[in-house]
Amino acid sequence: MWLKTRPGFTGRPSSREEMLRRIAHLFSLVGNTRLRCARIGGVEICLKLEYGNPSGSHKDRIALYMLMGAIREGRLSPGGCVAEISSGNTAAAVAWAASFLGLRPLLFVEKRASSIKKNLILSLGGEIVEIGDEGLTRDWAREEAEKRGCLLLDQMNNDYNMLAHYETTGVEVLRQAGSVDAFVMGVGTGGTITGVGRRLKEVLGNTLVAAVTPRGSPLAGRGSGSVEEIEGLVSRSVPGLVRKHGSVIDRVVEVAAEEALEGVRAVLAATGIPVGPSTGAAYAAIARLVEAGVVEPGSRVVTVAADSLARYPQAMERLAASRRA
Repeated sequence: MWLKTRPGFTGRPSSREEMLRRIAHLFSLVGNTRLRCARIGGVEICLKLEYGNPSGSHKDRIALYMLMGAIREGRLSPGGCVAEISSGNTAAAVAWAASFLGLRPLLFVEKRASSIKKNLILSLGGEIVEIGDEGLTRDWAREEAEKRGCLLLDQMNNDYNMLAHYETTGVEVLRQAGSVDAFVMGVGTGGTITGVGRRLKEVLGNTLVAAVTPRGSPLAGRGSGSVEEIEGLVSRSVPGLVRKHGSVIDRVVEVAAEEALEGVRAVLAATGIPVGPSTGAAYAAIARLVEAGVVEPGSRVVTVAADSLARYPQAMERLAASRRA
């Protein structure tokens, strides 16, 4: 059987229509990721494996939605500049998608981000501006993007972020899993938990939606005390999307950084899947909900495995060290 070959794209788009044709092609590459389920600790835990997307995470979905919205609304023109504040998956996703659309992707990335992440962003066509703490320099980055004539996508407050997961991820989870007793998800921007959570509640009605956050974070109602860091999860603020759409969240579960790492180890041992720290944190939260009787034995619990362990050199080093000990 012969494979159907489509002609490749050449040159840079010269019109919004051409940009939209290209983005339609990118949409055909993203999503419909696998859902893998395993019975662990008396419940069925289902992982939606988003590392199968082109840039390696679920952020490909939101990058395409945010860019498509800006193009359709006339806020982005051919050859324009698009910016985002991200030291991780969103930066890579925006670099990948924007470059293919003939745009100039400008990414504000924390200095402490690993060389693996920075090289990934650069290899996908992104331009990096190094910043301090993301949460403390957002206003400066916003002003700098404006000075450079770039449109800031602003994933923390952009409704297209939530909409991407409401219209794609949530629909796929329902098709693949059918019934979902609980959806447990780490909160980075809040787009996944509000989008998928909204879809599940609209269709199923009684699905428990639990947000996972680092111990001591404002999302858990904490003050200005000590906050633990779990890479990929917001720790020092409550994202605008959660403030706006957070009514779908039934409860918040705090997880320590060490618990997240133990979760990564437990998921790998039980399923063979090397997930990232945010998914390890979700696993730890699920275990706690089961132990507290909030999630009953036999329940089906879904979480989105945003990416893979390969993105996190520090986590890999700690896991390797524990094996050597």
